[in-house]
Amino acid sequence: MIVHAVEGLEPGSYVLHRRPWALELLQPGNFRARAGYLGLEQALPADCSAAIFFLADLNRILDRFGNRGYRATQLEAGIIGGRLYLAGYAQRLGATGLTFYDDEVTDFFSPHAAGKSAIFLVALGKTARSSWL
Repeated sequence: MIVHAVEGLEPGSYVLHRRPWALELLQPGNFRARAGYLGLEQALPADCSAAIFFLADLNRILDRFGNRGYRATQLEAGIIGGRLYLAGYAQRLGATGLTFYDDEVTDFFSPHAAGKSAIFLVALGKTARSSWL
């Protein structure tokens, strides 16, 4: 994810490790303009509090599960994204799903994301209401 303005987190790019459940700062910095570009040059990924990109190793998934694995990956991303929507709305925050430039997302989060594919993007939080470009 790209964090812009989240209490307790330094602005920058992060990865969530599922085991152990922990965030790792990949690169500190202000990436509002980059997030906007990655989200098909839309304002929402740059203006939100955090832009959460879902990535998966599709080659490994397809080798193991075939085409059904791709559908299951999309379904899992949609369910987690839906939970983010609900959590955001419960806290009176905004949330929206977006599309993106696939290869550029992988490049941005690499080397960590090397070999992975971008699946889904959720822009979450309050708008910055400022000029970020």
